[in-house]
Order: sequence, then structure tokens, then C-alpha cells
Amino acid sequence: MVYPGWASEPLRELAVELGFPFVDFQNLTQLLGPVFGYNSSTFGSLRNDACKQILEAAMALPEDGLIASFTYDQHVDLEQYGAFIAAARESGGIGLFVGLTCDDDELKGRVVDPDRQSSRTSDLDAMEDDLGNDDAGSVELPGPSIEINTTGETPEHTVQNILAMLPDDMKGNISF
Repeated sequence: MVYPGWASEPLRELAVELGFPFVDFQNLTQLLGPVFGYNSSTFGSLRNDACKQILEAAMALPEDGLIASFTYDQHVDLEQYGAFIAAARESGGIGLFVGLTCDDDELKGRVVDPDRQSSRTSDLDAMEDDLGNDDAGSVELPGPSIEINTTGETPEHTVQNILAMLPDDMKGNISF
């Protein structure tokens, strides 16, 4: 799980490091949000249904792993992601939910950074509205999970932190 900011960048780098395909669901958010409204239940349902279909299809591929990234908001169905982690484990794989967070002031700075691509997650008012609609600070991550505070970290350092925190059976032959 990522909150608005640059968090999908380290996950993309992690996917490259591990040799796994990467799915950035933020792209789906940017596609559907302007049409249906980011806070509408239609938006949430369509995005969750599409994410579910994409993840189900990806899990059927012969790949050894998959890294998917999304930005948390009031519509994200964490139970759905927990079910994917459970399905990976039941099929002999390893599932892990990684929550990337940062302090509020840094999050706000990342969201309004002029170098960011224009999107829903570059709108500070919308972000505060989302985070105000639910208690994002007390979200319980599904399945086996780790949470990393990325405040003050570069994406490269975040990748190294994720790799260091992975369970040994997930590290395989990775050297870092």
C-alpha cells in the first residue's frame, strides 16, 4: 500500500531488482477518477473490480512473483488484497503486504511537488479529503505485512529497506 507521494517509484525499482512484473494501479485511478469522480462509489467499485480482475489474471501467469502498487483511499478494499495474499500462500507462494507511509508534512510536500505528474494524488485538498474520510493512521494491513516510514528517504534507500525487511524465504538469491 502506498499513500500519495512517490511511493510507487521504489516499488517499481524493487520489481526490477527482484525480476517481477509491476502493476501500478495508480494509472487506473488516473483513468477512472476524472470520469466518475474520485469520491464516488461508482469510481471505487469500478476500480476495485478492475484491480481484482487484473490481479486474478496476473496470478494465473507462470511468473514467479508480482508487485502491485496502489494509493490508499476510502474506496480501497483491503480485504480483497488480503485474499490475494492468502491465495498466493495457498498455492505455495509467498504473499506480503508492504505499507509505505511518511510523516504528514512530508506527504503534503510530495503531493504538491511541481515535479510530480499531474494527477489525483497531486491534489492536496483531495488527499486531505480522502484521509479525512477514514482513519488512515489506524488502517490494519491485510495478511502478513510490514510497514515502512519513508520520511526523508530516497526511493533507492526505500528499496534497500524493503529488501532488508523481507522474510528470508522471499529474498532467494538476492544480494543487496
